[in-house]
Amino acid sequence: MKFRLSPDLMAILTVHRKTKAYLHHFKMIQSPECICKHGDQTTDHLIYDCEIPDKEREKLIAYTSREEYWPVRKCELVKKYLKQYTTFANSIDFEKLK
Repeated sequence: MKFRLSPDLMAILTVHRKTKAYLHHFKMIQSPECICKHGDQTTDHLIYDCEIPDKEREKLIAYTSREEYWPVRKCELVKKYLKQYTTFANSIDFEKLK
């Protein structure tokens, strides 16, 4: 299967570079808190909880809910729903989340 491996998708898949929690861990920024104010900006927060990508997450939930209950584990998102997960991950604008 071919898919576009964008920097944003890589950040979500590898848990590196773009989240505030990652940058805070390496003392590059002062706070790991997401701009939504509902937790630290980790990849799990962005995938499951953050209200900023809600619209895009709803599409992912609608698709995965045909077969499974949400929340779907990340490994399942990659194995069974890669196309939809890629679309979701690529829709996250990390520049707006600073």
